[in-house]
This record gives sequence, structure tokens and C-alpha cells, in this order.
Amino acid sequence: MFIELLDLLRCPRPHDETWLVASFKTISNRFVETGTLGCPVCSAQYPIVDGIADFSGGMSSPSCDGSRSVAGHSREELAARIGAFLDATEPGAVVALGGVWACAAEELSNLTEVKVFALNPEPDVKETATVGLVRVAAEVPLATDSCLGIAVDAWCNAGIIPAAVRPVRPGGRVVGPAAMAPPAGLAVLAQDADYWVARKTPSLIPLRKASR
Repeated sequence: MFIELLDLLRCPRPHDETWLVASFKTISNRFVETGTLGCPVCSAQYPIVDGIADFSGGMSSPSCDGSRSVAGHSREELAARIGAFLDATEPGAVVALGGVWACAAEELSNLTEVKVFALNPEPDVKETATVGLVRVAAEVPLATDSCLGIAVDAWCNAGIIPAAVRPVRPGGRVVGPAAMAPPAGLAVLAQDADYWVARKTPSLIPLRKASR
């Protein structure tokens, strides 16, 4: 994983967020090939192996057959589609893609100049300076409100749908499969037989009458 992308990762356990402490074993041209990310709060450790940061805790995740995933669409078409769903028009912003969408991580980054985290990527999805590869179970190990949007599908663990809301900033978008209901905190913008697109609603700030 490109070293600058590590700053966006967080321990997925339920406690106060903080940066992870990185220990590198093998690094080449600013790409971390092997190492460990440690949480200073709970002491959890997450390995980096072959450039992939592993937050899965050894839990297996549903895998989508890469060739079958893109059989009906080219990767460029997938990138254009998910770019439109997520309104990815802000260069330098961060998005996360899981399931079939992760197959188009590099193409989306090239098309829109966003940084992409590919969740549970297929073997042929390659890391770049703007594409990080992450293995997850049912959590998204990214900082709260750090993402422009997140897209997952039916290949992902069902628990990742509610977990996807936290890292998305208010006003950002979440894309999920029609078979899984949108969680609280999202306002659905559009839906078809396959996917829904929703916007994260901002938190309301109560207005108090000034005391005299």
C-alpha cells in the first residue's frame, strides 16, 4: 500500500479513533509490501501482506469471481457507472469500493482523480499510488467522515452496509444492493432492481434560545 494512504486507516474496534502506528518490514518506492499497523488504544495489530492491509481478523469474506464480475461490463464502464452513482467529481477525495465495484478501483481513480480503497479485492486488482487494497470482515477501517462515498454489493458481508455509513461524510453517498435495506442515517436518492443510491444526512444541530 502506498505509504500516504495509510494515514486514512483506523482501527475498526469500538473506541476513540486515532492514527495507527505503522511498522514496516519491506518497503519499495514508498509502497509498503509487508509490515504491521498497530492501534495505540486497544493494542490490536493488523498485518500488511503483499501490499494488502488485513483488517479481517482471519474471517473469510464472500468472494466474487473477477471474470464473472465484469462479464457484463468493462472495467471502464463499471468505473463510469459508480463514479456517477457516488458523484465522484472532487479530485483527491476518498471513496471505498467493495464487491464487483472494487474491480474498477484503478479505472475509477484514473477517470476521476479520487483515491480509492478496494475492499476485499480480487487478485487482479492492483495497488497504485491512489488505490489501496484492504481486507475486511464487516467493518470499514477508515476515519469517520473521511469518505466522499462508499459502494458495496451483494458479494459483501451484509454487516458492512450499516458500517459503511460512519466513514462517509455528511452529504456523501452510499451505494448498496437492493437486496439489503438502506440503514438509518441515509436518504435514498434513487433505486432500481439491483442497487440503491443514498445520501448521508447531516446531523441536526439544536438551536437554543440565548439566555439573558
